[in-house]
Amino acid sequence: MDNHQRSRSISAIKRLILILSGISVLYIGVFRPIQSMIIQNIVVPHIESIIENNSIVKIENVDVDQIDISGDFPPTKFELPFNGWFWLTLGLFLAAGQERLIRIMTYYHLILFGALYVGIQLIINGWTGIAYLFAIHEHIYKVLFLVVGLIGLKPLFKK
Repeated sequence: MDNHQRSRSISAIKRLILILSGISVLYIGVFRPIQSMIIQNIVVPHIESIIENNSIVKIENVDVDQIDISGDFPPTKFELPFNGWFWLTLGLFLAAGQERLIRIMTYYHLILFGALYVGIQLIINGWTGIAYLFAIHEHIYKVLFLVVGLIGLKPLFKK
């Protein structure tokens, strides 16, 4: 590796650190508190009002950006879209200049808003098999986006 390649690699690392640091501050200082208010003031009261007359589903835990439910199905976690995993992967995609992947991931999370709402409604109404799909989804999508984000960084360090 000559000096020019080495300086490009160092600037790519600096860019990555700067972007991830900025996104971390933005997420922790702005978006996470907003997510907490949405969960506590809108989502949980709405779900509790639906579950009120339903004995097969109960809310186990409420966190800043997620709700855990249980019943006659595997414990299921519903995380709000645009959570910390989104922002971490966004930072990786930004550092790599992967605008197309940013759009795909953003559209995915927008669609996820509707899918989560419909999924919770279906589970509450007795379609408990849906819980298995959400449990699988919860594990796969994070890994998928992170791996794609890390692979997207590869060209930055090969130049």
